[in-house]
Amino acid sequence: MSSLLAGLDRAVDNATHPLDGDRTRDAVGPDQYRITVLEHQVEGLTRALHSRDVIGQAKGILIAHFGLSADEAFRLLSRCSQHTNTKLAEIASAFVARVRERGPAQPEQCRVVTEVLEGLLARTERVT
Repeated sequence: MSSLLAGLDRAVDNATHPLDGDRTRDAVGPDQYRITVLEHQVEGLTRALHSRDVIGQAKGILIAHFGLSADEAFRLLSRCSQHTNTKLAEIASAFVARVRERGPAQPEQCRVVTEVLEGLLARTERVT
């Protein structure tokens, strides 16, 4: 683990700040610079996790509604993204928001999901 952290320290030491390069490192000092670079990385990773979550939600809606595979749902979202020149996460977020605005699913759709969940629970109970 310590070799991993040492490698991360070297990577941060060798990084340049996206805005000011080496001048930022000299102005704030090496420790503060390292903290700033790591904070930017954490922000980027947080955005990436959120993007994955909303893309997964959009894929799930498409899978449930149209019976698509996960790959097919992703390709459909990707085509929409490319066609509109909009980031995939933004398309997915707008899609999920609009579906939510329409309210709960129709009773028949809820019945299907309930039956599937009950079947999964019954199978789990038989195994344990």
